[in-house]
Amino acid sequence: MSDPESSSPSPTLEVLIAEDSPTQALRLQNTLEKNGYRVQVARNGRLALAALATYRPALIVSDVQMPEMDGYELCQAVKSDAALKDIPLILLTSLSAPHDIIIGLESGADNFVVKPYEEAFLLSRIRTALANRVLAKMVSPDAPIPIHFAGERFVIASDRWQILNLLLSTYETAVKTNLDLIKAQEDLKAAQAQLIEAEKFQAVNRLAGGVAHEIRNPLAILEMGLAFLADQPGVEDNRAVLDEMQEAVRCASGVITGLMDLSTPDELGMKPQNLHEIIERTLTALADDIARANVAVVKEFADDLPAALADKSKLEQAFINIFTNALQAMPDGGTLTLRTSVKTLGEEDVLHDPGSRVNLRFRAGDRAIVFDVTDTGESIAPENLDKLFDPFFSTKPTGQGMGLGLTVAKKIIEMHHGKIEMRNAPAGGAVVTMTFIVA
Repeated sequence: MSDPESSSPSPTLEVLIAEDSPTQALRLQNTLEKNGYRVQVARNGRLALAALATYRPALIVSDVQMPEMDGYELCQAVKSDAALKDIPLILLTSLSAPHDIIIGLESGADNFVVKPYEEAFLLSRIRTALANRVLAKMVSPDAPIPIHFAGERFVIASDRWQILNLLLSTYETAVKTNLDLIKAQEDLKAAQAQLIEAEKFQAVNRLAGGVAHEIRNPLAILEMGLAFLADQPGVEDNRAVLDEMQEAVRCASGVITGLMDLSTPDELGMKPQNLHEIIERTLTALADDIARANVAVVKEFADDLPAALADKSKLEQAFINIFTNALQAMPDGGTLTLRTSVKTLGEEDVLHDPGSRVNLRFRAGDRAIVFDVTDTGESIAPENLDKLFDPFFSTKPTGQGMGLGLTVAKKIIEMHHGKIEMRNAPAGGAVVTMTFIVA
């Protein structure tokens, strides 16, 4: 006796397709017809059921989500009709939760195929459904069940409760495994992207160090020359030009300083430091800039803030860059709020970015110092949030920054084994949050 699953379909074997998408219906029709089946198409479950009044296909393949009558309703109607119930019905679905499978079983479906599907897989399921329907007619309801699966013949003696529980638990496990694989793939992509960015960053560092050293000396000569000319008699007629040249040299020097900071070796003089004192030193250094920007500073400092391990000068440099960025975000004035607090880190605070190459030493249960810097400027466009710490990325107009300040700040914070993040504030503006482990 020939194997019912492996035998080729008869040229007269007919399949009814219920599918509301013309594209999906045409694709399925072409697949079946080129494999020897004759096909009739109905655009929804109601039309398919109407066709079955005068038409008896060997198999029904139905989409689940359709207007007027969906695949589940069509299946229930077919299986409740004594004249139609023996026709195998396969449901095509983009749904994959066990709950959806239970609904399909409840409606009487013979098999499922999850979209998008491979042609060979779909044809295998069709052959399996047809073969098992033949076998079902050969045995009594209480006898062991012979089935064909993946080209092999099996005999199942378990009762239907055992079969149902086993299949559902297996399916649920498969769904979870699939989700885990998707998550692992996403983590791998993130790690790959971070690795590429890290290599680019190292290349930028090397280039920055070399360029900075080559340009710094000529700029210093220009600066001294301009200072000399500024003190010469008769220079007043060209004072505006001279001032503009001096400002241009100062801007170029600032860029060079940023490049050198970016390429500075990772060496710090770490000691227990009072973070409030470093913040106050930073505010003193920027006092003139704050006054010119018409920005009010609000300090919300925690009482008895513990010490943090820090290099005082390096951390002050990072704070200068962050505060300066906030001032530039408020060209028409505003409020700069500086808030410190202490918290015990939870599991949600120490989630590791699988793509990060930074050796953070945060652990759940650690006490940490949190420093929030909030401005009242414009919010950051969502598409720019992931780029803020990238070298040379800037949303400022040309000539108002080279996009190195936050990059350098991030490097310094991470050298302190800390973490820095930036987000939009609910009321507008931006918040920079830095986290440091208590010394």
